[in-house]
Amino acid sequence: MAALHQQVTETIRGRIRSGVLRPGSRVPGERALASELGVSRVTLRQALRTLELEGLLKAEGGARWVPPDGGGAPVEEGATGLVSFTDLGVTHGRTVSATVLKLVTRPTDVDEAELLQLAPGAPVHELVRSRALDGIPILVDHSLIPAALTPGLDRLDFRAESLYGALATRYGCAPVRAECAIESRAVQPGYAAHLGLEENGPVLEIQQVTFDAAGRIVQWSRSVYRGDRYKFRAVLEAGGGFQLTRRTAAETGRRPTF
Repeated sequence: MAALHQQVTETIRGRIRSGVLRPGSRVPGERALASELGVSRVTLRQALRTLELEGLLKAEGGARWVPPDGGGAPVEEGATGLVSFTDLGVTHGRTVSATVLKLVTRPTDVDEAELLQLAPGAPVHELVRSRALDGIPILVDHSLIPAALTPGLDRLDFRAESLYGALATRYGCAPVRAECAIESRAVQPGYAAHLGLEENGPVLEIQQVTFDAAGRIVQWSRSVYRGDRYKFRAVLEAGGGFQLTRRTAAETGRRPTF
């Protein structure tokens, strides 16, 4: 049987999910809620703290509220390996949507060619999307994909199509491995509105190089996630196991801008 504070957490979580505690509503005070649930205030506080960490509750001015957007646990990546954002959302039972902000085919510059291990001027598809779960903005994703491997990719509808899915099923270059660097920073002005953030709001920026089974680079990406909506989990083992390859800006060249 789950610990008492876990049972309380699940009870309150259920009230939020079912709408008994509506988005924007205030949660009853600790004394009243502990009495109603038949637990101590210490146990209740453990449960409330868990829900705050999940984003389902917000604490402000001595009171707790259900966020106006209904909250929701941050989307979590890493524990399940390399997956597309579409599959990640579906796994969490969320509705995935996308807005295509840019999709062009153009020559690479010198820095981009180095990132992708291509000759300068080689054609790439540049794809920029804002992504949402259940209508809540989560990230802006900026990708460069070698055009030689993916002819016609610029004609696909990425409002609905998964990039990883297209690479696997249409072009035979399914992503199997990625090297990534994760950095916390303040949001840049060009991204804030798309993420529903105020100026200088927190984001997690992930730069990633993705490879297929043949060792070819099939994508370079920079994904800017809302800091309150995304969690990256990794398992680290002594002497081997999972390893994140951290690459600095100097190592990866300049950062293409949106």
